[in-house]
Amino acid sequence: MYSISNGTFDDEYIKYLLDTYSDMLIRLCFSYTKNIHDAEDMAQDVFVELIKRKPSFESAEHEKAWIIRTGVNKCKNLLKSSHKRMSVPLEDEINDQNFCNNDNDIDDEAKTVLDAVMSLPAKYRVVVHMFYYQGMTIKEISAATKAPIPTVGTRLSRAKTLLKQTLGDDFLDE
Repeated sequence: MYSISNGTFDDEYIKYLLDTYSDMLIRLCFSYTKNIHDAEDMAQDVFVELIKRKPSFESAEHEKAWIIRTGVNKCKNLLKSSHKRMSVPLEDEINDQNFCNNDNDIDDEAKTVLDAVMSLPAKYRVVVHMFYYQGMTIKEISAATKAPIPTVGTRLSRAKTLLKQTLGDDFLDE
């Protein structure tokens, strides 16, 4: 693992950041934008901002939190921009299999679950993604989204209820 405490932003550190966080960040951004191309653009913007600002991080958790928070903010800014609100997609990007790399990477059951998660409202979809796909705790999600801990817990609970209604009892066995 690359040392965070050295305070330099050399090529090796940038490669470490890309290798460590790019896939996670694209998936997080996709949970907001529902469009793989916008998600990739937002992830790229996060890394450009990281290189420009060159923040110093106290720990790996601080580094990851900064990247997640910046990604969330970039996605929210995109979604509220007038350009995004006024544009019409050329095709339905939710079914874009590039998100899953190729058709062989995801089985029918997983695709059904992914489709159900992606159909949730954004406030529920994002906490489900962070909790189940990224393995973040409710406290970490709270810090990343700037939502109170009880709100995150409620959103997660409501998301599970909606998924249970959509998918049935069999899919939510923990």
